[in-house]
Amino acid sequence: MLIVLLLLVWAARGRLASLKEGPMTVSVGPAGSDVVGTDNAALQKAVDRAAAAGGGIVLIKAGTYTLSNSLRLASHITLRGEGPDKTILKKAPGVRSKLALDSDYGELQATVEDAQGFGPGMGVTIVDSVSRSGWTPSVRTIVRVEGQTLYFDKFLHMDYSVEKAGQVFNTFPLIAGYEVEDVRIEELTVDGDRASSQVLDGCQAGGIYFFHSRRMTIRNCVARDYPGDGISTQFVEDPVVENCEAYRNAALGIHLGTGALRGVVRYNRAHDNGEDGLYLCWRVQHARYEQNQSWNNGQDGISLGHKDTDNFFSKNVVTGNGRAGVFFRDETESNAASRNTFAENTIKDNGRPGATGYDIRVEGATRDLKFLSNTIGGVRKGDKSSPSVGLYLGPKTDYIVCDGNVFEHTLYKAVVNESQGAHNQLQGLGTGD
Repeated sequence: MLIVLLLLVWAARGRLASLKEGPMTVSVGPAGSDVVGTDNAALQKAVDRAAAAGGGIVLIKAGTYTLSNSLRLASHITLRGEGPDKTILKKAPGVRSKLALDSDYGELQATVEDAQGFGPGMGVTIVDSVSRSGWTPSVRTIVRVEGQTLYFDKFLHMDYSVEKAGQVFNTFPLIAGYEVEDVRIEELTVDGDRASSQVLDGCQAGGIYFFHSRRMTIRNCVARDYPGDGISTQFVEDPVVENCEAYRNAALGIHLGTGALRGVVRYNRAHDNGEDGLYLCWRVQHARYEQNQSWNNGQDGISLGHKDTDNFFSKNVVTGNGRAGVFFRDETESNAASRNTFAENTIKDNGRPGATGYDIRVEGATRDLKFLSNTIGGVRKGDKSSPSVGLYLGPKTDYIVCDGNVFEHTLYKAVVNESQGAHNQLQGLGTGD
């Protein structure tokens, strides 16, 4: 009996000591770390070690790390750098080849014209001109190379043909979480080496990417120069993107995607991206976008569409975007981005030279929108300035509430109302000079 009691006391002391020590920390870096190295293999080893202990902190020390494949996260992991200007995860230079043979659904291989530069452990994407976006590309890892044939970790989920310009290239998410929960990414930069890499959209990739995950936080991070989206999430619950910067990415800056629920996107800066700064894809619902800045993006500052409902946008600054500051995409009534509120935002100077610009453009059968106490206007300089519309309502819109907004006189027109709906409440609207 005495021995049993001593064992119980020893076990209890061990548990208390463990609680006092806090979560496990594994450091990785060029020297003097638990894991020494500056590539994705070293980073993955550190993550796997923390995951094996049930979770913990992976501290990535200052330095530049070259990634030839995704760093895959596990649940209950905090991935922490020493600051976005100090800890930089950079994609390896681009490699690509055309297919030499058709690669079919269910195959575990692709035969290419030139296998030089490809190698085991590399992340790659297989596409053709028909299957090139959304869920049609196959993002895979090479497990071995024999001659001109690349062998993958998982079978291909589409057909890719030589006739349709099939190819393989090494674009992949730099940091990825698949079916994880309670994960944090902090204080680092991901750099996509856009100049040498092939573009892949955010449905399966992004500089930072989450898929089928819950309770993930991305904070104080930079996502830049990625050949696709800077930050992308798909089928997630309770994502937080806070105080991040997404810029010069080929496609979208910050992309809450398919089925994202209860997101919080705040204090971020999305600018100079090829398409939209803040993009809501399909079924982004019950999210809060607060105090973000979105400027100088190729298309829209904020874009909403298919079933993106019940979201709240407050105190964002949206300026100088190519088409519109806020754009509601053309959807049927059952699929429209309805029941959204914009309050106390500043939306100015949107639209490219040579075409009418829109601070807010509402298309489709979009309903139940509230625009409250926003500042809307345009300040264009030079001979190439474009006519700017503050608020455009398309023919199928209805139940739009507009109250307390300030429309600046620099606008060509404050409001263009083509709505045929009978239930709009548009208060205090006029035409600017």
